[in-house]
Amino acid sequence: MTKEIVYIGDPMCSWCYGFSPVIQHLYQKHRDDVKMTLIVGGLHVGDNCITDQNRANFLRHHWQEICERTGQTFEFSSLDTLGWLYDTEPACRSVVAVRRIKPGTEYPYFATVQSNFYARGMDSNSDDIYVDAARQHDLSREEFLKSFRSNETKQETYQDFRWSRSMGVTGYPTVLVKDNDEWAALTFGYQPLESLEAPLEQWLNAPKVDA
Repeated sequence: MTKEIVYIGDPMCSWCYGFSPVIQHLYQKHRDDVKMTLIVGGLHVGDNCITDQNRANFLRHHWQEICERTGQTFEFSSLDTLGWLYDTEPACRSVVAVRRIKPGTEYPYFATVQSNFYARGMDSNSDDIYVDAARQHDLSREEFLKSFRSNETKQETYQDFRWSRSMGVTGYPTVLVKDNDEWAALTFGYQPLESLEAPLEQWLNAPKVDA
């Protein structure tokens, strides 16, 4: 299996949430035929993004647009609480933790974290949002938290961040395709499923590039 589909996203990225049904469909459809890798991008990492009224208003408008374009459900009341830290590193690290514990589960887990935050309004700065998602995928609280808090998982998370930037990816969602050492972009940014299926099928059915 030389071909690979690489999804680069961030669970706390609202356009990635809008894209969630698309990438989950592609994962379920193609995971047995081609290697599918999930890399976390690190949209906002650190303690310098505190949500004030201006940012809350911006996010509300942004989320409404995504809701209208994609049909995804948003819990807007979470924006009524000001002062919360918009740090996406914990959400990204939780995905890496699951990837390390139970490879193959990171794709559906990613979607569960997104739903917990955007549709249920759970606090992204609390471990509970990630423990809840882990339990939904048959991982115990103890097993998950051990991986989530480990230095190895933290290092691997930042490796993901660095790798995505080394590939020139600065926006999410992004889907790259690889045939041996030949890379191409399937999409930079949100696209509906019907815009991606034909080019992806064409790439999957194209003759393999010689190594």
